[in-house]
Amino acid sequence: MNPILKSIINKQRRDFEQLSSGRSIPVKVLDGIREEHNICYKRDGDRAHMMDMYCPTTVKIPTPVVINVHGGGLIMGNKEFNRHFCINLSKMGFIVFSVEYRLCPEVTVFQQLEDIYAAMNYIDSLMPQLKAELGHCYMVGDSAGAMLAMYASAIQRNPRLAKAAGVRPSYLEIMSLALISGMFYTTRKDSIGLFLPKAFYGEHSKKHPFYPYLNPDNVAVSMYLPPCMLITSKPDNLRNYTYDLAASIRHNRAPCILRNYGRDPNLTPAFSVFDPELPESWKVIEDIASFFTDYE
Repeated sequence: MNPILKSIINKQRRDFEQLSSGRSIPVKVLDGIREEHNICYKRDGDRAHMMDMYCPTTVKIPTPVVINVHGGGLIMGNKEFNRHFCINLSKMGFIVFSVEYRLCPEVTVFQQLEDIYAAMNYIDSLMPQLKAELGHCYMVGDSAGAMLAMYASAIQRNPRLAKAAGVRPSYLEIMSLALISGMFYTTRKDSIGLFLPKAFYGEHSKKHPFYPYLNPDNVAVSMYLPPCMLITSKPDNLRNYTYDLAASIRHNRAPCILRNYGRDPNLTPAFSVFDPELPESWKVIEDIASFFTDYE
């Protein structure tokens, strides 16, 4: 990899760690929420193969499951950063699993998808003992996590994508997706697509069999998504990605709801994750919960 790009990525990681360590958001965890951290979903000694669980103890049984995929541009981020968001979502009556995965450029996006599928398979094995509602599993992701969730779900439904990616999808079916400020397009001629594809997909990304599908407007991707709720806001620097993906999904007559929250320019992108106690953030959480319930 270009040493300058590697240096930039390392600086972004250091900045993120500083942001995370200095992030102090009070969270009122209700007595009805049980947390369990660092559950190993793949026993290979890699610290990235962990997930956290947030489980309500006072709701009806069986309980639906939500899998959360954190953001961070594919090159940084961790499950702990999404803890507050996951707690709030669990308060809506879901068992929430927050999945850690390996980061680029040490691995490719395809290996990240393998991590997500491994976590899904392990979650599937836990569902009977957790009294989870079989067949009611949903996925939510922010930024790069939204992109990974999108592809993980499309690949499940289209064997051609699975073959091109060289991955084996999980048998745990995702019923619907909530995608927040998604980094859906990674090969456009912009600050992401001009500099980062090699970090995401390897040195010969344009020769990879999956390359035609890195544009999610490809019918092989957008037509094979489950019902989607796409979430953006005025300060979201990736909002055009969300609008474009929504148009593509709707063109293929697939179920899609687009929500633009918060016209306050002081809000952060993906504010429901970054600032989970804001009134606007609670509105996002409530709408996600309603969307998942409506598309059972």
